[in-house]
Order: sequence, then C-alpha cells, then structure tokens
Amino acid sequence: MNKALFFVLVFLVCSPLYAQDITFGLRGGPNFATLGGEEGSIGAKFRVGFHIGGYASFAISESLSFEPGLQYSNKGAKGSEGGISSVIRNGYLDLPLLLKIKSGEKFYLLAGAQPSFLISPAIVLEENGNRVVVNGSDVSELWKGFDLAGVIGLGVEVGAGMHIQTTYEHGFANVSEISESVYNRGFKLTVGKTF
Repeated sequence: MNKALFFVLVFLVCSPLYAQDITFGLRGGPNFATLGGEEGSIGAKFRVGFHIGGYASFAISESLSFEPGLQYSNKGAKGSEGGISSVIRNGYLDLPLLLKIKSGEKFYLLAGAQPSFLISPAIVLEENGNRVVVNGSDVSELWKGFDLAGVIGLGVEVGAGMHIQTTYEHGFANVSEISESVYNRGFKLTVGKTF
C-alpha cells in the first residue's frame, strides 16, 4: 500500500512538470550601456549598442515561468577627455536566467541573474577626425572575461506571440583588470517573438 501511495504521489507531483508548455523565441533590440562603480563611472556616458539572441520558456505555473536565454550583447561606454573621444565596445555572450511573473493578461515582470562572457573587446579612439580601433589581444588584457549581473524588467505581450520589454542590468563583478571598481550597467529595449 505504501509503495502504491508513493508512486501515486510521485505521479501527481511530476506529471504537471511534463505537461507544461515549453516555448522558444527570438529577441533583439538596442542596448543603452555604460560603466559604473567608483572608478568606472568617471567620465563614462551611455552608448548605444545592440543585443540579439534566443530563449526558452518553461512554464512553472499559469503566472510563473523560467526563461533561460543566450544572446550576443554589445556593452561598454563612451567618453572624452582632452579632445580625444573614446568608445568602449565590448561584445559579450549573455546567459540571462530569468523568472517571468505575469501580472494580468498582458503585462509581466522579469527578475534574475545573468552571467556573461567577454568575446570581443574593442576600444575606438578619435581625435580631429582620425580614428583608431584597438581590438583583440591588444585590448583584451584590460578586461576580465566574466561578468555577473542582476536583471530586473517589465514587459507587455502585444499579440501574435510578440512582446516588448525593457530590462535593467546591474553588474556585480568588477570587469576591469586594471581598476578595482568598474561594473557594466545598462538598459535593454527588446522586441521578441515566441514560436
């Protein structure tokens, strides 16, 4: 009797997990990125980049789902000093691990963590119309290869599997090899399609 009750309980607990919808989708849009922290925010201004990638959505309940993703994201900052303008243009592979909480029929909140891996660092310097791009191994020694951010956001489902969302990313890991407090910060405006 105990074994039968155990198997019935296991079936009742596990069957909803298998019955839940798993959907996939694509997302992309502009980034508004800068650097923060005691040293990172000195002279740093927001720059516009982009992000693009995919995600999966695993329904946990009617109002809660887990959405891991994989996306390329262009981060960094811009600034100028002494007539020289600079743009930090670091490309990351982001792995957002988000909980999506529905609030009503169309609106939702997002929260979670996002590990990121630096894959293409670059700095663009410009003075009097002369432009120099420094990338690859010449600049990779300035940056750590890993970042970890907290993510919060909100979105709206607009129909036909389409959604629009905005998220704020607050880096918690120092990303500089030469300074002690430089952190990625930024907003993403995203348009997505669930299939």
